[in-house]
Amino acid sequence: MIYIEQPPFLPWLAVCEAMLACDVVALYDDVQYEDGGWQNRNRIKTRAGVQWVTVPVTKKHGQPIRDVRIADAFDPTALLRTLQMAYGRTAFYAETMTVLTPPLLAGHTLLADLNADVLRHLRDALGASCELRRTSSMPVPATGRIERIIAVCRHTGQTTLWAGSGTRGYLDTDTVDSAGITVRWNDYYARHPVYPQTWARNGFIPALSVVDAACNLGWADLRTRLLSDFGRYRTRLIGAPA
Repeated sequence: MIYIEQPPFLPWLAVCEAMLACDVVALYDDVQYEDGGWQNRNRIKTRAGVQWVTVPVTKKHGQPIRDVRIADAFDPTALLRTLQMAYGRTAFYAETMTVLTPPLLAGHTLLADLNADVLRHLRDALGASCELRRTSSMPVPATGRIERIIAVCRHTGQTTLWAGSGTRGYLDTDTVDSAGITVRWNDYYARHPVYPQTWARNGFIPALSVVDAACNLGWADLRTRLLSDFGRYRTRLIGAPA
């Protein structure tokens, strides 16, 4: 099974589940970078509520994600201080940052390289065995959204596509099915797990960066919860093939 996603920064739990559930996670880095997405920012929970953590970038109009450069203004130590202020008192803060600090301080100059490095560290911390592949290194057509998805699946040898609900508006399942690829919908937000969060008086906030769940649960507990939830959902999908 394969999951295809534009490489996100400090991703939410749906991406982490995909790394545990799928054989391949394809980082869709040869499409146009768009402002306001999840490639250079994500959300954490603080005393004051939700806060964005952002990697500033420099880019040109129409530039693919793989070529977007991290701005000189990026200060990873300041970002790490922000995470410490938000989560420094949690039980698993040190464990979490042991995983995330190395890629954040690695000196990457390209956003896609930073995100891929963070995802590799997350995959290993969660004990996932998926391959992380970048579509920019694959022989896929330059145009044709559905044709490109089919080409990525074929190049990686996968016949089941774990598709996010955001693709429902354009994914032509008949065309994909005729290419021998089964689509399994991942409606993750509706089944987002609820777990103990810091700053409890603000209530539970879903869809935050994995940093939040890892600091509050630890990698082992997070892995168990994600696998259990995926197993139940897979059963409801009538034994969807892995």
